[in-house]
Amino acid sequence: MSTTIRNQRLFCLNCGEEYEIGFPISMIMFKYITKGFEEMHKDCEKIWEEPQVDQNKSAKQKAMWWIANGEKGNSSETMWNCLIDNQEKYRINHPYDGDDFGRCYKLLETVPEWKKELYKLKTLSKAWENLVNNWDKLTEMYKTNVRENWENSKDVGMYEFMQTLIQS
Repeated sequence: MSTTIRNQRLFCLNCGEEYEIGFPISMIMFKYITKGFEEMHKDCEKIWEEPQVDQNKSAKQKAMWWIANGEKGNSSETMWNCLIDNQEKYRINHPYDGDDFGRCYKLLETVPEWKKELYKLKTLSKAWENLVNNWDKLTEMYKTNVRENWENSKDVGMYEFMQTLIQS
């Protein structure tokens, strides 16, 4: 399948076309729209590539590039707000599964200077504290899942491990 949801829009991983869904939406309507989008893009030529940041930029410039161009979710936006030192009030969310973790991982790949700043997330919640304390293990599990195209994800056990960390 070449379609997914990226930044709260239907997205074709081959051509890069997006379709914004007006939320809230009924599940039945979401299903029809998604199926239609998938059908339209089933034979797309692979021309889209994930945008990359210029690693010669400052950490703050890379962070600003990510918020404009990166693949975002609630937990990665929480990371961004915390690590950019946003003084405004923002929602605190942590990653719940491998997809959420992947968006956080990609943020840190965009701004690698922030890897040494992860400890700041520990103050956000007990779940964040547990996740940060196990970040290296989660990263290895994530990389294994990506390398194996998520085919052995049950054996890798990342989701289950994350749930134990979150519920502790």
